[in-house]
This record gives sequence, structure tokens and C-alpha cells, in this order.
Amino acid sequence: MAVGAIILILIGYRLIWHAPAVPVIVVKQAEIQGKVQGPGTVQSRVPVVVSPKITGILEKLYVDQGDRVQKGQLLAELDSLELRARQAAAQAGKNRVQRDLGRALADMGKAQANLGLARSNYERDLEVFKPGYISKAAFDTTKAQLKVAESEVNAYQAGVTALQAAVKQAESETHAAAALHNYTRITAPMHGLITVRKAEVGTTLVPGSPIFQMVDLDQIWMAAWIDQSFVAQLREGQPARIILRSGREFQGQVERLNQESDTVTRELEVDVKFDQLPKPLVIGEEGQVEIETGRETALVVPQSAIITRNGGNGVLVVDNGLLHFRKVALGLQDGSRTAVTQGLKAGDLVVVKPAGLTPGKKVRPEIKKPAAKAD
Repeated sequence: MAVGAIILILIGYRLIWHAPAVPVIVVKQAEIQGKVQGPGTVQSRVPVVVSPKITGILEKLYVDQGDRVQKGQLLAELDSLELRARQAAAQAGKNRVQRDLGRALADMGKAQANLGLARSNYERDLEVFKPGYISKAAFDTTKAQLKVAESEVNAYQAGVTALQAAVKQAESETHAAAALHNYTRITAPMHGLITVRKAEVGTTLVPGSPIFQMVDLDQIWMAAWIDQSFVAQLREGQPARIILRSGREFQGQVERLNQESDTVTRELEVDVKFDQLPKPLVIGEEGQVEIETGRETALVVPQSAIITRNGGNGVLVVDNGLLHFRKVALGLQDGSRTAVTQGLKAGDLVVVKPAGLTPGKKVRPEIKKPAAKAD
């Protein structure tokens, strides 16, 4: 009976009088530098695949991955023997047709001169035929000579027209052959960096087969994923810090906010441009981005103090030795602390680590120092 009584007393003390100590902070105003963080990877805004426009065998490579190139620089060549022969044949055909056209124009010039003479003779004989100074037979001969001269000019004109059309066709064929031959020369479409070489000499390539991958060095950024809840704090031009997985740190600024978030992760892609490119540059390197979203003076609590209930944010406050849930509105965050814009007042005692605690529980507050300002 004595043992049972002692157990009952201990249980009663535990349930009624015992108040476990919980760490709390006294809410005060402080200046907070807002920061939003998220993981990301190094990406290029303008990734380009360099590939041939025609089928051919890769004959020469002039650059390799890691090389910086200029727009129009020769990167590779395909086997061009057959296309050179085709271009030469097209040029020879064009030259032949042009020579034929030159001769036809000369012949037509002679025919036009004969036509002029025949017209002059016709007009002269017509004048003397009317008063009867020449016979009808002589005039008919002059008239027939005029018709022959006209038919010769028409015939030569038709030949010249046909040859002019042939010259145009030969020029088109020559241009087409030259263009095909030029396609064997693979040039850089822009200034940039060759990041990957995907083909070897001797490889048979078809249109679209990748030879190189390259990026525009003026358009390199960190594509970071930021939780949707921070979207309202983000702006283009905000300064940011980029910490790569290799341990290197760089400064940058927000270049672009995507207008569509991931429906699964509830995150938004934010592109942060480097102020100075990493050396060496590794496309796809992972890292972390910290975006500065502004400064604010407000009541501040540790982020560990924030809990979520019924879709809203709140904290546990100790009042008269009892825990109470207090719904709050949050402001800027710096990674360890968050500003509270509504729901608290200076001097409130907020539980630092509320996990496992429930409202209504009797506790003994143990005041801790405020959370240190994040770097």
C-alpha cells in the first residue's frame, strides 16, 4: 500500500505539478538580411549542337573539347572529293553554255545587220517600184530577201533565249554544287566554348549527327530551384552567392524567373548569372544558390521555432507557464532566422524547438540567447 501511494504521488506530481524546462527566446526586434536558398546546376542559356547538313565521312577535326572558338571558325571537314568533282563538272557545264551563248549572240548580231540592210533595200526599191522604175520581179526579190532576214533574226533570237535559260540553269547547278561542297566545312555558329566532342575522324555522319556541343560564354548561369513559398520575395537583378560542389564560391545576380513551376516539387526555376565565370567551367556542376531578397527590421525568431498547423504557420508561446499556439505571418528569412510581421509582440517567449510539445502543456521556460545572425 505504501509503495502504491508513493507511485500515485509521483504520477500526480508528473501530471499536475511537474513543469519540464523548455528552451525559449525573448522576442525582440532586429535587422535581418533576407536570403532564399536552393540547389542548382551550371547551365548554358544557349547550348548548341554542331552537326553536318549532309551525309559524309568525317575527315578532319581542328578543335577539341575545352577550346574557345570564334564565330565562323573552321571546326571540322567532311570528305569532299566527290562533291569537288561535282562542283567542277557544274562549272565546266556553265562555261560551255556561256561560250555557246556568246557565239549565238554574235550570230544574231550579224543576222540583225543583214535585216537592217534588207529593210533599207526594201524601202529603196519600194520608192522606185511605185512609179514603175523597176519591175515587179525585182521588187519581189527584194521583198523575199527581207522576209528571209527577218526569219533568220527570229531563229537566232529563239536560240539565244534558249541558251540564256540554259545559262541560268547552269548557274543554279553551279551554286547548288558549291553550296553542297561548302557544307563539308563545319564552322562555329557563334563565339563560345566547345564542351563536348562526340565524333571521331572516319565516322560516317548523317544530317543532324552531333560532332560538337558548345555554349555561349556570355550566357552561363546557375539554374536553381526555389520553393514556391518564396516567389513573392524574388526579383530580377537581386544579388546572389553561388557555392559550387567543388567548393568554389562566386557572386552573381538573378537574371530570369521562370513563369511556370514544377507541379510535383512545387519549386520554381530561378536563373542566376555569374558575375565572373568559373575556371574551369563545368556545365552541369551542382551547387547551392543564396539569393539576397532585401533587409528588414522586425521581430525575429529562429526558423526552428516555426511549425505548421492547418496549412498556416505559427509558433508555441509560453504564457503563465502554459504553451499556446500563436498563428504568425512571416517576412524575410536569412537561413537561420525569420522575420515575423504579425502574430507576436516584443517580449513574448517563443519555444525554440517545439517538436513533441503540444498547446496547453505546463512548462518551465528556460531563456536562451537569440539565434545568431547568419553570415
